[in-house]
Amino acid sequence: MAKNTSGSTSIRSEARLLSGDRLNLYLDLGIFLLSIVLSAPLVTGIAAHEWLSIIFIIPIVTHLLLHWRWIVNVTRRFFLTLPRETRFNHFWDVLLFVVMTLIIFSGLLVSQEALPFLGISIKVDPFWQAIHNITANLFLILLGIHIAMHWNWLLRVLRLRKASEGER
Repeated sequence: MAKNTSGSTSIRSEARLLSGDRLNLYLDLGIFLLSIVLSAPLVTGIAAHEWLSIIFIIPIVTHLLLHWRWIVNVTRRFFLTLPRETRFNHFWDVLLFVVMTLIIFSGLLVSQEALPFLGISIKVDPFWQAIHNITANLFLILLGIHIAMHWNWLLRVLRLRKASEGER
């Protein structure tokens, strides 16, 4: 607990920034930054792009696990009484997940570095290369809209984080 300027004891802003929100913030920021890096394979090089893409699975699965209770509850009630915003958010999240799954699957099917390094050789099929490119570009659009949908949460958590740093 910290003392405010009047000398009374107050609850720190950091306590209001729940540990779950903080973890979500850092995880989501990591996913966002890694998404940006992965969107530029000509900059990173194919090998780094492929290995980072495989590593990308870890924060995505972690994000899903952290939100699993929400996913299950909303899925169960999807066709029942749910606010339209929640229903649309869930639909958008499922769409984002399907596109990410297609990106990862098609990326593995067109791997030029990571899978051959592991002794798995695959003949690159232009169909899967096209699917990979299309879904990767679509993902950036979907991700931008996903971030916009959660913009108020992001601002709230950032404000609380800034307030907690100011009290230190």
